Amino acid sequence: MEKKFYLPDGDNEREVWLTNFQTEFAALALITAWGITAPQLLSVSNDANAFRYSLVFLEAAKAFAKTSTTTKDVLNDGASTTIPQAFPVFTPPAGAPTPVPPGIFQRITLLVGQIKKNALYTETVGKALKIIGSDIVIDFSTAQPVLTLGFEGGHVHVKYIRGHADGLLLYSMRGTETVFTLLATVTKTTFIDTRPNEVVGQAEKRQYRAFFMVADVMVGIESAVFSITC
Repeated sequence: MEKKFYLPDGDNEREVWLTNFQTEFAALALITAWGITAPQLLSVSNDANAFRYSLVFLEAAKAFAKTSTTTKDVLNDGASTTIPQAFPVFTPPAGAPTPVPPGIFQRITLLVGQIKKNALYTETVGKALKIIGSDIVIDFSTAQPVLTLGFEGGHVHVKYIRGHADGLLLYSMRGTETVFTLLATVTKTTFIDTRPNEVVGQAEKRQYRAFFMVADVMVGIESAVFSITC
């Protein structure tokens, strides 16, 4: 089953993830057979410490920005007084770690790739390091195609975004027809309707609607009706 990327998106979520990875990676390094080097261990530690500090630094900077705004507002239209308004001074949070180059999570991702290629790697190790993403569960019951119609080279082009489906069951009604009939089972993202007009040289209205298809079975909700005159 297809899985999501293991790294979370939010900064705070990544901090939690990276802290766990730092701890579990250090435990893995104690097993000589893994071949984890001292520079690798130090790099992960420095990166984790730097990322945590960057978040603390950011919060301190946000608080300082608010204080600076207050100072500006007081100077701008505060009560008149003979006492000079002092400017705030930013004090960085204590405990600044060893500086690291940009690209912390690029380095971590490369390291994860090396870990997964190691002969000792197992699913248990992956779960401990949290480098196995969760399963992507697709609910096809609410999936609904959106068709885009165009006229190119003398034919109607029907396009759609396939997503996780296998294709479309495409229905059509044209000209004087009064019911939709199955036109094609479409597996590519573009279908070219090469049928000639019912009356050669006379424009006609063509309407299309569709269902998604998975494993040759119709799924989801029928699309809206899309039409074009050609």
